[in-house]
Amino acid sequence: MHPTQRSSRARPVASSLFAEDAILSHDIREPKAVQVLSCLSNGNDVRWQGTMARVACPAHCEREPAAVAVGTGVHPISSPICLGAIVDNILPVYGGEMVLSKAAPVKAQRMAGKPAGLESYSGGESDVAVSISATGLKGEAWQAYTTDTIDMGKALPPEHVIQDCMQRFDQLPLQKIGESVVVNCPGRCGGAGKLVGTMIYSPDSSVCWAAEHAKVVGPKGGRALVTRRHGQNEFFGSTEGTEESQDGPGANHAFTLQLPTSDVLARMSAEGAKAAFL
Repeated sequence: MHPTQRSSRARPVASSLFAEDAILSHDIREPKAVQVLSCLSNGNDVRWQGTMARVACPAHCEREPAAVAVGTGVHPISSPICLGAIVDNILPVYGGEMVLSKAAPVKAQRMAGKPAGLESYSGGESDVAVSISATGLKGEAWQAYTTDTIDMGKALPPEHVIQDCMQRFDQLPLQKIGESVVVNCPGRCGGAGKLVGTMIYSPDSSVCWAAEHAKVVGPKGGRALVTRRHGQNEFFGSTEGTEESQDGPGANHAFTLQLPTSDVLARMSAEGAKAAFL
């Protein structure tokens, strides 16, 4: 399905992808307490605070034979979290802390009573772990980004200020799977460029339009954490409020967006807080 372009800017919308009071207003309660997980813990075991949670994983969950990860970048709620994060290259085998977010994508053409959620999940692999593909796992899905691991530096990369709503994910300074950067969007970017995917987006999708579609930023813009992910077999469109994304063919890498927590923003370098990258 070919993406369509719209000339109008995005309008304030109600959130169906994320809870309205959690993301659209940005008046959220950040999860503070860290929940310690086991290697078999999945999204149903998490003590969610709205649509977010802080968790800590033990070491060497790749050795747990009973853990079977499903998906990459975005995972069904029943998929083991720590192993999935290792597959996604955001968590080393030594474990660490992460922030999770969850959502239930809404398909525009869904029939009444049919559950929301992604049509299928693509498998992936890292050097030490693999995940499988799956279909028919409707409902909520989760994604994660790292907040504290042995591999993290003291300062995060500088903020990337986006001035052109047409800027694509594949133009961001992200080279490795699992690498993240905070972007600052100008707002009202709906309809600028191309938008393919839901929760996880194609490389040629517009960053800030995707951030509005995912309800990570509101119509006035703001900050979002972008993470480069493994490739997907295909991308699925959805309608979130008045924002519509399209289905699309697979790609060898993909991108997700999440709301950066205050501790993540605080770790950006002082130089980065002043820099503006085009």
